[in-house]
Amino acid sequence: MTAAVIEIRTQPPSLLAYGLVLRPWDLDLARQMGEWQCRGFPYHAFDMDHLKDIARAEATVVRMREDLQHRHFVATQGDTAVGRASVNLKDDAGLYLWSVHVPPEHEGRGVCRRMLAGIMLWLEQVYPQRDFVLSSNTFATHAHRAYYALGFHIAETRWHFDRDLAERMWKVSGAERELVSRHMRFQNGRWEVRTHIMQREHGAPMDVREPLWARRD
Repeated sequence: MTAAVIEIRTQPPSLLAYGLVLRPWDLDLARQMGEWQCRGFPYHAFDMDHLKDIARAEATVVRMREDLQHRHFVATQGDTAVGRASVNLKDDAGLYLWSVHVPPEHEGRGVCRRMLAGIMLWLEQVYPQRDFVLSSNTFATHAHRAYYALGFHIAETRWHFDRDLAERMWKVSGAERELVSRHMRFQNGRWEVRTHIMQREHGAPMDVREPLWARRD
């Protein structure tokens, strides 16, 4: 199935994306995301268990739907939330993709590729002169395979201060810290993580292959 815009005038829109539907946040989807499996360190920033609190879930949904600078999507298959992603429409570096998240129980079905491909094809229609950018910590090698398949390349690698990750470095076990030791450094009194800045030119080829067993007629 090719990507196609359903409601391009809706803010944010709903999109078809290679067997997925990319929807704006709502309370039911937030509830589902609150039940997603947690990844823990060093991917703990993506964990969504705080959405189990109904008040926090409601506030998050309102914020996600009213945010004019960003568009926030939840990828669904049938009625099931299987991933999420956001885009900053006003970043000087380009259309900036962030919070790209597929929980462990929905990995292995090309959700990341299909979700991002659908978002980017829509954005290429709306912003035909703009390219794409994202940042990814160098330990996220699984995610990098999806980004390369979608036409991204590494434009720069830099050391970045991530407050949440840095604070957690003081609290984790030695074994957990060893998992990211090649990607972290202690510099000027704080922990920094090595990060790739990745870019994709408008119209770059994308490999969006969905496993046969995941397809539905």
